[in-house]
Amino acid sequence: MDKQTVALTTIFLLLVLELNAALGIKCFRCTVAPPNRYAANSTKTQLCSKFDHSDYYAVDCPWSTMCVKRIFKIQLMNREQETISRDCAQQKKTEQIYKNGNWTKEHHIEEPYEEGCQTIDDSTYCFCRGSMCNAATKVEKNSYHTDAMAVIFVFNVMKYIRNIEY
Repeated sequence: MDKQTVALTTIFLLLVLELNAALGIKCFRCTVAPPNRYAANSTKTQLCSKFDHSDYYAVDCPWSTMCVKRIFKIQLMNREQETISRDCAQQKKTEQIYKNGNWTKEHHIEEPYEEGCQTIDDSTYCFCRGSMCNAATKVEKNSYHTDAMAVIFVFNVMKYIRNIEY
C-alpha cells in the first residue's frame, strides 16, 4: 500500500471510532430484584449478585452520556446487606411540543450529574463517563484506562505505517 492509502485508512478508522463515541456509550446494567416472570414485556434481567464484568451485562445507552452505580443497603432476614445496581444514567428528557397544529414528542439528553459519588437518602450514587465505567468497585474521578487505550492504539497505527513504508 502507498502512503496515501495508509493515511486514508487511518483517517477512516479514526472517524469510525469517533462516530461510535458520538452514538452513545455502553454501561453495565444489573439489578438486585429478580425478574418478574409474569410481566408481558419480560426482557432479560441481569442480577448484580452474579455480575462478572462480561458482555452479558453490557447495554447500549443511546440517551446517556454517563453510567451510574448505586450502592445501598437492604434488610434481609434481620441482617443489613450492602447491594449494588448498575445502569445507564437517567438523562433523557421528553417534552410534548406543539408544532404545526400537532403535538409531538421531543427528546433531549440533559447533563444534571457531575462525575463522582454522592449520597442521597441512604444510597450512594456514583456517576462516571466512559463506556462500561460503572464496573469498578471504586469509582475514580479520572479515568486513565481510556487514555491508555488511545495511546496504545495510536502507537500501533504508527508502527504499522512505518512497517509499510519500508
